[in-house]
Amino acid sequence: MSFREFRAGLARVLDQVRRSPGDVVFVGAHRRAEAVLVSVEQYEAMLEAAERQHSVAAALASVRAEGLEPSQADLALFVEVAAGELTTDELRDRVLPRYRK
Repeated sequence: MSFREFRAGLARVLDQVRRSPGDVVFVGAHRRAEAVLVSVEQYEAMLEAAERQHSVAAALASVRAEGLEPSQADLALFVEVAAGELTTDELRDRVLPRYRK
């Protein structure tokens, strides 16, 4: 969508994004996207996903800095945390019992 179309139809575009939170509107000049309009819900979900992925990467880096390498099963759990399918508390509850005696 060109900037001209965007300005002319701003209310319609905002209504479209509000009604269909999964919709993404690309805005730019000369058929080149320069901005993206998404719903607040989608933006917040994207931020949460990025934060989870960053946290998982930092946790794995910390483990590896200690000279350890997580098992394939543990790595799969970290992937679930990064995807938002598992909380960090659930990860801890599944992993720590293996190391406690």
